[in-house]
Amino acid sequence: MPIFALVWVVVWLRFPAPLALAEAHWPLILVGFAGAVIGNATAIGGGLVFIPVMIFGYHYPAFEALMLALATQAFGMSSGAIAWFSRGEIPWRRLEWILLPMLAGCAVSALVLRPNALLIKGLFGPVSVVIGLVTLLMLKRISNAREIPDRDRWGLALVSLAGGLLTGWVAIGVGEVVAAYLILRWGLKPERAIGLGVVLLALTSIALTLLHGPLLGNIPWETAWFLILGSVFGARMGPYLAQWIGQRPLKVVFAAVAIVDGVLFIVQYLRH
Repeated sequence: MPIFALVWVVVWLRFPAPLALAEAHWPLILVGFAGAVIGNATAIGGGLVFIPVMIFGYHYPAFEALMLALATQAFGMSSGAIAWFSRGEIPWRRLEWILLPMLAGCAVSALVLRPNALLIKGLFGPVSVVIGLVTLLMLKRISNAREIPDRDRWGLALVSLAGGLLTGWVAIGVGEVVAAYLILRWGLKPERAIGLGVVLLALTSIALTLLHGPLLGNIPWETAWFLILGSVFGARMGPYLAQWIGQRPLKVVFAAVAIVDGVLFIVQYLRH
């Protein structure tokens, strides 16, 4: 983390007018921190915070908000994945059933069914509401399994494909969708499912940043860099916050945030 902080400062000083940039964008460090805590404690993804804030708060176009969310998650979720890995809470078995369909979904969303403002704004609301409701549904599920079972390959592959597609369009989806499926369908322990979800969202965000960025437009790095600083440090807090507070109260709060975010997007979409 100290090495990252040093690299961050070096890169920041290379931007034009770095002090003026910091004065204008320092609140984004707090946004990045909050989004990363949510994303890494629940596997929902920081896009749940980043996209609404960048669209409604900073008035960025929908596609630029999506790119900012993905670029920030590429750093923040990777930091969180390291934290979950250090706790030994990631089930590595049968990962090939997830990775290939997930990356295929990313490729389709970036190369075939590309995101646009209408798709992002129209889809983010319903996806956010559904994720919030599924999160509440998981509260009633008692789950103790520590590994992914050897059966139901096709079901897991289809869920992973859908998660890759959704993340490519709205920056959230794959982590919570796969985690929810494994908890509700196979009773995987929540901490294990969330740890895996964070890893998947990190890989998806990296892949989509590399695919979307060069093909569909430049990422506004002068903004993203401040989100990234907060997200990298906030991501390290996610697993420990989940352990300290407990999964149930965290899921209730974050489900409420997801539902409120989703309703706001749906209302805004219908009005325009």
